[in-house]
Amino acid sequence: MSDSALPTHLVVSAILRQISTEGGSGVILAKGDRERGSYILLLRNRDGAVQLVERRPSADFAFAWQVTMQETAENEKKIYEYCDRRSTQDDDLWVVEAQIDDPERFIAQLRP
Repeated sequence: MSDSALPTHLVVSAILRQISTEGGSGVILAKGDRERGSYILLLRNRDGAVQLVERRPSADFAFAWQVTMQETAENEKKIYEYCDRRSTQDDDLWVVEAQIDDPERFIAQLRP
């Protein structure tokens, strides 16, 4: 069974467990549809910089994780405003925020 066939709430739970296993902490900022919602990740490193990561279609019609926004701690408001706009437009959207030591390595380990 592929991740795309799993209910979203299970995928999000697995991501939160992986964050915890990596020594980080994560919270759900917005819950979308339990079965078929989409999800985005806000990954904060120990310096406070924030990356918005989204699972998007790639050129080969598969999915890949892409960093779509990056901001310093001083400008993080832009990412939260973007997430608010997305949540308003998409009631099915899940938003997960995590603080983790190495966001790039974490992204590389996630299955698309």
